[in-house]
Amino acid sequence: MFSRFKQKIRCSRDCASLLAKRGLFSFFCLFPLQNKIIATTMRGRKYGDNPQFIFEKIHNLRPEFDLVWLVNDEYSVELPKWLRKISYYKKQVRLIYELSTAKVWINTHRFERYWRKRRGQFVIETWHGGLGVKKIEGDLDEVRNSKRDMAEIRNTCFVSDVFVSQSSHLSNIYRSAFGYKGTIWKCGYPKNDCLFIGSDSAKNKIRTLYKTKEHILLYAPTMREGDQDSSKPTKKPYSIEWDALYSACCEKFGGDWTILVKWHPVLMNKLSSDFILSKHVINVTNYSDMQELLKASDVVVSDYSSCIFDAALLDIPCFTYATDFEEYKSKRGVYYEMTELPFPYARNNDELKKNIMNFNQKDYLRKWNAFKEKTGLYETGHAADDVAKKIIQFVDSGKIKWNVEDLIM
Repeated sequence: MFSRFKQKIRCSRDCASLLAKRGLFSFFCLFPLQNKIIATTMRGRKYGDNPQFIFEKIHNLRPEFDLVWLVNDEYSVELPKWLRKISYYKKQVRLIYELSTAKVWINTHRFERYWRKRRGQFVIETWHGGLGVKKIEGDLDEVRNSKRDMAEIRNTCFVSDVFVSQSSHLSNIYRSAFGYKGTIWKCGYPKNDCLFIGSDSAKNKIRTLYKTKEHILLYAPTMREGDQDSSKPTKKPYSIEWDALYSACCEKFGGDWTILVKWHPVLMNKLSSDFILSKHVINVTNYSDMQELLKASDVVVSDYSSCIFDAALLDIPCFTYATDFEEYKSKRGVYYEMTELPFPYARNNDELKKNIMNFNQKDYLRKWNAFKEKTGLYETGHAADDVAKKIIQFVDSGKIKWNVEDLIM
């Protein structure tokens, strides 16, 4: 009985907080809109993903614009000096004022259920995974989504003017996982533009910063169920034998190698550095620019993360290592079987070593090109520039001129 009473109290407080925040949005709508653009990635956990590259383009084109980045103060987030920082959670009144008076919002996640768009604002949902393996949002089992989650999914559809897509696969997910019936822009992913440009500068930068060897292997796994709520996530899914991996790369591809490990943002403050016990491995989780790490890499290993599909755009060898696929598939749900992917799949360390030793570049590229065609991948190499110019057009005139052939209505 007492627990039910406490639950009612929490529910009442939650409802009161929600109403108060919506009231603040209504109040601040009385203030004039400003030439201000607000963005965030993973609810303030980092500076990166699609909004980063859109912002950098906007700043280059119109440095006078007020560009604001929302940050979660629990994470160490380094921002360029030309960005203004606002706390995502600690100063809610200030946050709501900034949101209410900005002409444009850009996000990579769900929009909070209390966020309310006003007339004259433009909202872009870029999401943060394209050709991902794991199911998301409404495509998950109903038990997996709380009432809050479902409310945020509905609000994301309600406030968004356009969803940005880089494949037919992702566009279909927007319809099914979000129930989104609005406009989808087939412009490609802004964060992937840099993958179509020479990688020498990225390689030199990363090698100098981390003092790596001649070649780099990047290991970048996603999170598991429970990792977000647990202070000590299980290490079993990430149990790669580092020295064996290092030796396999040296033997197969030649030269000397360094293994860089980048944990998912949810794991960055939870997996201790002593989990990486090898002189050949460096933890680069705090490095914010994932695409730069991909460009600097000669080989990528992941599990269910969408980053492996970004890496494949570079035509470098990519391998999947997942010890728990059947369990993950049962709990989370997936869009693909691992064997459907173009990447050699390993369920244990012995298979990972075997896949590296048997790797054939020609066969790999043939499978990757067939997969791109199957999923309708349409990266352009100039998505950030396209999105930035549309935003500037809206800030200046309050309207956007679309090319109808680029849209899914």
